[in-house]
Amino acid sequence: MSRRRDYVTFFANRRRRGEFIFTHDGRRRLRWILPALVVAAAGGLAFWWFTRPSLEAGAPGGPDVPAAGVSTIPTILQPMSTSNTGVGEVAAVCPPSVGGSDWGTFQASPERTGCRDARLIDEPAILWTAKVGVQGWLNNPVVVGDTVYVGSAGQVQFEADAADGIYALDLASGTRRWFLPASLDVNGVAADGSLVVAVGDEGLVWGIDAATGLALWTANLGAAVFSNPLLVDGKAVVGDGSGTVSAFDLRSGQRQWRATVAGAVRGGAAFDGERIYVAGEQREVVALGLQGNVIWRTTIDGRAGEGNQLRIFAAPTVAGEAVVLALVRGDVFGEPGLVALDRVTGEILWRAVDAAGIKSDWANVRSSPAVVGDLLLYGEPYSNRLVALGAADGRTRWSTEVGAYCYPHWPSPAVVSGRVILPRDDGGLYAVDLATRAEVWAIYLGQQSRNGAFPDDFDDEFCLRQPRVGAALIASPAVANNGVVLVGSLEGYLFAIGDAGW
Repeated sequence: MSRRRDYVTFFANRRRRGEFIFTHDGRRRLRWILPALVVAAAGGLAFWWFTRPSLEAGAPGGPDVPAAGVSTIPTILQPMSTSNTGVGEVAAVCPPSVGGSDWGTFQASPERTGCRDARLIDEPAILWTAKVGVQGWLNNPVVVGDTVYVGSAGQVQFEADAADGIYALDLASGTRRWFLPASLDVNGVAADGSLVVAVGDEGLVWGIDAATGLALWTANLGAAVFSNPLLVDGKAVVGDGSGTVSAFDLRSGQRQWRATVAGAVRGGAAFDGERIYVAGEQREVVALGLQGNVIWRTTIDGRAGEGNQLRIFAAPTVAGEAVVLALVRGDVFGEPGLVALDRVTGEILWRAVDAAGIKSDWANVRSSPAVVGDLLLYGEPYSNRLVALGAADGRTRWSTEVGAYCYPHWPSPAVVSGRVILPRDDGGLYAVDLATRAEVWAIYLGQQSRNGAFPDDFDDEFCLRQPRVGAALIASPAVANNGVVLVGSLEGYLFAIGDAGW
């Protein structure tokens, strides 16, 4: 499957029920859902009113006193939690990592956890914007020290033009430090203190001097690369569209080893300090040693009713004893599209279950979850929800609503000092506090000219298949050590977001 088709099938092919169930009649669906919710609310409130004397805290058989922030709205209208950790009691601790302190790779660490401690933004403001070309799903910025690196899909995505390439920008000002042109779209990048590794549609891997932007070496894989490089053990590990996983020496660019997996490698690899995990599009997952030796292989089959129309686009996520995979399925189903494998054996540990009763139509997941404390966090398509699951059991804990209802969702979240930063296809960038599960702030990046202000007609139906106006955010964010959040848009800009008081 070509990279072009990845986007077209999700955004434009309205004849495939598996991608667009309900989308042909989104407004009609809202017309019957809203009255039903009103009726449910009235019934629930009436029940609470007439039964409250016997249900007050301390009454025989009554519940415990609710935690702070828990309302008396009927549970059918709000997310349910099956966790023993109440609102305000979240342990928002980032997991340990074998990586460095910089956000030098997709989702910050080799484990792909997307979690860092940094200064918090309370009043979001655009510090600077840089015109760098279309920022697609794989154009995820990274930042090392005072420099931001990002690949570009050019002026027109999927076509060759002069803006295709790799950019290095000053973190403080957004000023371009260097630009390395490419013949086609560039996708993922990763960087350490001295070297930037980038991959792209033309099938090349570039090893670039981080200070000058000069290509020190290139490797031609002979197949397009739709993934994020993994830098580990002095090597760049890259999966390509043919299902080949290659490791290149960071100094010389010489290939050290190769392995194979069924289907194109779409998101990239993850590393837990001992094993490298790679998923192929055709649902095969392989664990490799640092010398490329195969430790185990597992093919993920669908659960009852899902069949085997499963695909994997996102990079694996290491969470405790598990490797978590996001699933693209042929339809919507009653349970979330996540599965976890045992890191040591490759056996299935759990398949996600909607224990909290959050929603009925769980859709395809093309993003990698973030990990904080005992939670996995990700943006759920066919909704406007940020969803939290237990990392140990895959059971939904809670969800919260941010922005407009969108059918697609591509970006992976970042977690910064107990807050989730989530770009969405409606063009908004949102911050949610983990302790209260409440939206802390939002800023609109779908049109650079609006300087962060949401459109006047922004409502629940602003997004659906694509934003009514402006451009979607489908790339994932990076967070600098000073707290600046970096994220790109399909309009072609990279944004640096900080606090108005900084």
